[in-house]
This record gives sequence, structure tokens and C-alpha cells, in this order.
Amino acid sequence: MKLRVLGTAVSFSIALAACGGGNTGNMPMPGPGSSEYNMQAGINNMVAMGLTSNVNLSGTVNVSGVSTPFTGSGTYVRQIAAAGSFDGAAAMSQVATITGTITAAGQTSPYSTSVVDYFSSGNSELLGEDQGGEYDVAQAPLVYPGMIVGGSTGTLGTLSRYTDKTMSVSLGTVQVSYSVMSPVDPGSPIAFSFTYQIYDTHNTLTETDVMTYGMSPVPSSEINFISASAQRPSGTLMVSSTGPS
Repeated sequence: MKLRVLGTAVSFSIALAACGGGNTGNMPMPGPGSSEYNMQAGINNMVAMGLTSNVNLSGTVNVSGVSTPFTGSGTYVRQIAAAGSFDGAAAMSQVATITGTITAAGQTSPYSTSVVDYFSSGNSELLGEDQGGEYDVAQAPLVYPGMIVGGSTGTLGTLSRYTDKTMSVSLGTVQVSYSVMSPVDPGSPIAFSFTYQIYDTHNTLTETDVMTYGMSPVPSSEINFISASAQRPSGTLMVSSTGPS
């Protein structure tokens, strides 16, 4: 769900699981007159096809106790999923990365972060993810809706957060929901957002991440990355697509 941002000046997370597909960073092209939209089919495509997009990075981060703006650019990649295992069961694993550079307080440094998302084989239900320093497990597989319409919302489920795959030390939970925006015209792409509310072990909200995507109508159901945001006390992050990589 979260893609941890690494670097000298940056130390916060952004949700990226189950959030994109296709092979460009622009809004998908309209389908041939269709006005039906299938999120589950889009997620299946994301797992099978991966995603690549150039992105701009911006936000604020604490540097020596001072809130400091930063800017940057990079590439967001979700690799084609491969057969693997998660929590002792067969699964499809997909590596998601952002790499690039950021500039804060006049200093430029490399930017790199990655996470491995795990989906059930066949129907691409989200099982969890491994960030290296955090291991998140769905309390029940997150099932993405089939046909969606503008204005619809829903809860996808809850992830339990742990320090590692032994699941012996809890970090809290992640509550995952979605909302759908109406297409501009019948048959044009539809946009939807995933919201990730991240709680610690005291059930205190520590971060809110939002991922927004566009999806073409059926039958192509191609999902493309539009933007992402993360907010927490230590800083904010905005990631915006600038087009295909």
C-alpha cells in the first residue's frame, strides 16, 4: 500500500499498491463507444502488464527542524508481476519503484523507493506487501469491485502492519477505501482514487495517502497513473504523472 520514500531529506510513505496498470502515464484513450467501467478487470491488467510513467515530485520535509519545500522528477514503474509466494501461500508478486532526484534547501540528492505487492493468482485480490522495513497483511483479501459508476464509493478492507514477516511486532493498521469520479462524457475515461488511512498501534491516524488513476471503458479497461499525495506531520509529498516513460 505504501511506497516508502528514501533519501537524505525525506522520510515518509506513499500508498501505491493496487493502483495502476497499462503502459503509459497519460489518461487512457476512450473505448469504442462503451460507457461501462470494470475496476477488477483494470487491476488484472495492472498485474499482468505493469505500468511506467514519468513523474514530477514536490512537497515539504523537515530539514534540521525546519519545514522545507522540495521538488524533483523521476520515473514510477510497476514491473510485470511474477509468480511467487506470500505468507506461506502462492501469489503473484509485483515490484513497484520510484527513482529520480529531489532538490531541497539547494541540495540535490538521489531519490529511490520500492515495495513488493502481492496479489492472489487469477483474480488479483490484494494479499499484502513487503517494504523491507514493514510487512503488511490483508486481514481478508482486498476484493476490487467489478462494474463501477461515477459517484460510487466503498471500503476495500484493512491491512495489519508489522515490522517484518514474522508478524511478531505490530505497527498498526491501514484502512483502504475507494471513490469514483464521473467521466467527462459517456465513453470517455473514468477517474477513481484509492485512500489509505494509516494508523499506529494506538489507533492514531499518522498518515493519509491518496492515489488517483484514470481507466478506459471496457473492453480494454486500461488503468493509468494520474497523481498521488501523502500527508503526515513530518511532511507532504505530491507525485504527478507527466506522461509515458
